[in-house]
Amino acid sequence: MTGTDPMPDGWSLVTGPGVDDELLDMLKSGDAGEALCRSVLRFLRALALEAGAAVDAGRESPGMRLSDGRLSLVIPREPVLVSYVVLPDHRELRVTDVVWMA
Repeated sequence: MTGTDPMPDGWSLVTGPGVDDELLDMLKSGDAGEALCRSVLRFLRALALEAGAAVDAGRESPGMRLSDGRLSLVIPREPVLVSYVVLPDHRELRVTDVVWMA
């Protein structure tokens, strides 16, 4: 982004190959896995909105801070753990891990 480019209005969410593979495994595991994948994707979308709003307001993003600086949280009512980092300069949340505890 150059200095003359406008700031994006919202926050974006980026996943890496390992995260994409885990979500694909969920999809491939049948109807229950597909429902879980949809639930995880809805959660991640809401997380981007909530964490972005928190950063914009000068508050801490949701989750437990790990020693390496990532934030980690369990998706409520789902057997899934998510780790992410906040990149405020890019208005981006980068999901580093999705652990499906199946």
